[in-house]
Amino acid sequence: MAKVIITTCSEYPHPTPSLEALLDGLRSEGAEAAHAPWKTTPLETFAQADAVLPLCCWDYHDDPKRFLDWIDALEATGARLFNPPSTLRWNFRKTYLLEMAAAGLSVPRTFHLGEANRSAIERMMKAEGWKTAVLKPVSGQSGNGVRKLGRAERETWPLNPDTPGEALLQEFQEDIAVLGETTLTFIDGVFSHAVRRVLKAGEWRANQQYGTTYERVEVSREVIDAARAYFGLLPQTPLYARIDGLVRPAGFMLMELELIEPYLYLEFDPGSAANLARALFQRLG
Repeated sequence: MAKVIITTCSEYPHPTPSLEALLDGLRSEGAEAAHAPWKTTPLETFAQADAVLPLCCWDYHDDPKRFLDWIDALEATGARLFNPPSTLRWNFRKTYLLEMAAAGLSVPRTFHLGEANRSAIERMMKAEGWKTAVLKPVSGQSGNGVRKLGRAERETWPLNPDTPGEALLQEFQEDIAVLGETTLTFIDGVFSHAVRRVLKAGEWRANQQYGTTYERVEVSREVIDAARAYFGLLPQTPLYARIDGLVRPAGFMLMELELIEPYLYLEFDPGSAANLARALFQRLG
């Protein structure tokens, strides 16, 4: 019997509906499935499992180095992480968006600022002719640390002048408030289901803590094919992936490619959890 552990975090130590569905799916396929917080569980517990899925590590943003060290330590023990460590490390830094843009894929215009101070941000926004931009951490999750900056309010930007650090600066997508953000879940490279995040009135962030609601949606073959194209830069097909973006008449634009700890919305699609369990077992051999 295969032993599978899904990692959780301190804020959400108990299973979410999506995780509950996956645990049930794994057990129905004959696995011994459990969940445990990554920060406080002994490394040996994970190392002894046949597979470790970091699907609910939703607090790594407060200690990124610790999370990367955890991945390194698990890899050193021979533990089997899904997605694999190389994929997790690549996806950990949102600079992958620059690689996507260089490959001709549709992403918001994005710049990597080695030091995101006021003058650097203002200079870049002026050069691009942007009235509004989004500043986001190079590594982060769930909208933590993301800020919308208007050039007209530059004197009141909420920046830390002492430790500006690196960041990404993106062109703000004005129509996200109307379009919402569409998330496409893929299992072993095959499209599974789509969920649209409907933003709260007056909000621009598509995260739960900002009042977002969710609805199952159908998407066209063109959207699915466009989303799948973003896998082209990966050395191997991920076991699971969530592709978040804007569905426009002119095409699909990627906002983020989630390969570490995406909420997969498995509860929205009966059978998807069992599909993921079977795909995992195929990889375990």
